[in-house]
Amino acid sequence: MPRFLQPKNSTQHRVAAIALYRALLSRCSSAPLADDDRVSLRNAIRNKFRRNRNLQSPYLLGLSYKAGYETLDHLDASSNGNSASLDILKQLVPQLSKSITRTPRPRVYPAPISPPKERLSCLPPERAVLNVRPFAKTSGPRRVPIIATANGVPFLRLTKPQPPALSRMLRQRLTSKMNLFNVKVTLGNWWLPMAQQEDEWDALVNTRAGRKLDAEEEKVQWVDAIKMSERENQAAYEKDLAKDRAYIRKMQRIVDLETKLALEEGQTIIRGRKKRPIKVIKPPKPRSQ
Repeated sequence: MPRFLQPKNSTQHRVAAIALYRALLSRCSSAPLADDDRVSLRNAIRNKFRRNRNLQSPYLLGLSYKAGYETLDHLDASSNGNSASLDILKQLVPQLSKSITRTPRPRVYPAPISPPKERLSCLPPERAVLNVRPFAKTSGPRRVPIIATANGVPFLRLTKPQPPALSRMLRQRLTSKMNLFNVKVTLGNWWLPMAQQEDEWDALVNTRAGRKLDAEEEKVQWVDAIKMSERENQAAYEKDLAKDRAYIRKMQRIVDLETKLALEEGQTIIRGRKKRPIKVIKPPKPRSQ
């Protein structure tokens, strides 16, 4: 075995060690010893192999193999009726320390990782925030939501930390907005100049070839397809803005109703930080009769 290679990474070393380990355990089970001595010897073999599995010194490994093969020879001889080997084993077992004859601890294997539950792409309509709010009654203090935006995407901030479903929705909306913007930039800065150059090239080729185009052929240009794509992109952008405006109106209605209910329940609403509030709304004082 080359010196630069660790023994535990050598195939020959691993095969020899595993074969010796299995042979010792199998011979130990059939050795003519008392039950306690047989269990102690078996535990000693298991613990010794566990302690020496990271040995790298050739000298110490040689001593370990020598002791293992000598023990294996005595076990084979005692099983065949050799009294001298049996006496050696009977004298060896009581001399072993308690730490090495103790039953080894069972290996603790990590719990299998269960596959993550499939997350819904969106909440069902009966659980959507914009459909269930405001709550008529709450089990504790009423938490009035706050309208917030993330790069132009409106949402209701209900609790902290932010729920994973809300984070996923914001990422999806932001990805959609960025895709629309990237398409707009690509159409205006790349495809439109290329289409204009194609139209100029077609006009130059037709002029040199002396070809006259009729009215229908003159209407067909490369630029028209790009401009149509730009109009579709602008329509999708305006549709997205209209959706955001509709959401904001729903959110503002929910905030107004939640604020009204909270004030009726006698709660004080603080906007901003508690130590440095931006606005404090207190419930109206009851009229004295």
